[in-house]
Amino acid sequence: MLACALPFAAKAETGVTKDTIRIGMFGPITGSYAAHRVVYDGAEAVYKDVNAHGGIYGRKIEAVFEDDGCDISKGRGAVKRLISQENVFLLHGGVCSPSTFAVRSEVIDEQVPLMVLASTMDKITAPVSPYVFTTTLTGSHSGETMAAFIKTVPNVHKVALVSHPDDWSVVQVQGLEPVLKAAGIAMVAKVSEERGAADATTQVLSIKEAKPDLTVVMLYPAEMAVFLRDARKYGLAGPFVTPVVGMDMHEIQQRAGSREAVADVYTASFLSGAPGDPAVQPYVDLLKTYYPNDSVQALDFYGMSGAYTIVEALRRAGPNLTRETFIKALDTIKDFRAGPSACTITLTAQNHQGCSSGTIWTLVGDTITNIGPSWKSVKEESSR
Repeated sequence: MLACALPFAAKAETGVTKDTIRIGMFGPITGSYAAHRVVYDGAEAVYKDVNAHGGIYGRKIEAVFEDDGCDISKGRGAVKRLISQENVFLLHGGVCSPSTFAVRSEVIDEQVPLMVLASTMDKITAPVSPYVFTTTLTGSHSGETMAAFIKTVPNVHKVALVSHPDDWSVVQVQGLEPVLKAAGIAMVAKVSEERGAADATTQVLSIKEAKPDLTVVMLYPAEMAVFLRDARKYGLAGPFVTPVVGMDMHEIQQRAGSREAVADVYTASFLSGAPGDPAVQPYVDLLKTYYPNDSVQALDFYGMSGAYTIVEALRRAGPNLTRETFIKALDTIKDFRAGPSACTITLTAQNHQGCSSGTIWTLVGDTITNIGPSWKSVKEESSR
């Protein structure tokens, strides 16, 4: 037993000195997903604020960055460098699900804790591994959140679905469909739209012919905007319900080309509010403290819940920090309010998906508004 424990104990002190804790962060910095670089900002702001207030048992957090470009092979190389060359204590990273999933086995083999930054694919964190955690809303839970909301929308008996033919969509649909079926809501049309599609005429007309009461738009932002633009063009009425990738509703509106295209859109979210909502103002202020020249957007908040959870576990682990004590501390997190997250975070040794429920956002006038998990029409919300 002792022979097995000693190598782990030796490894456990990697990345920790009397003055520092090294955290490796990875995600897109260059390439077509470079705009997602801001997802680091929220997490880094949390770490900078911890350092400004004395650190954790006197240790300052040192964040080390590697670019994965949302590319599988590049991601593997980035994580290998962080582990073997930068000697980080833990990892906090992953934006694009395929590249994050690709490093799962490396993380497990090296026994390095990973807190997922923003990726949502379920199989990154399930089946459970002692080393891989997330505080974001996973795909299946996103689908369940959407379905729970749809159940509360008045006079919805038939829904249609447009989705990408990929794992990202499939797992969300798997969370969505059983809830709708149990509620007696029929799926009257399912159509597919490829990534990169610049036209959705065929999909819109097919759904319109099925006469649904509501349409689920399980697409990435660019294709979502194309579908909503063409829905308006061909007279397909809402409501439309979208997954968490639709949270930047102003971007969707801009891409779709009109306010009318997003007038009846409701998006799942794992955040309690968008910038401008009083609920997240403390986190806007925090970002402005460390990034005074940057405009704040929802993407900035993505990594915050993971960062706050990491900090809490580092504190619970005590001054004699090892990877083993850190992991044990993570597994004691229960009903933890992690910054701007819409859910509280609970982690156990049997479940490392810390956030299991979300909320719903919609546009009220020009303001992205959190209406909660149940139906409120734009008219009802704007009259409050």
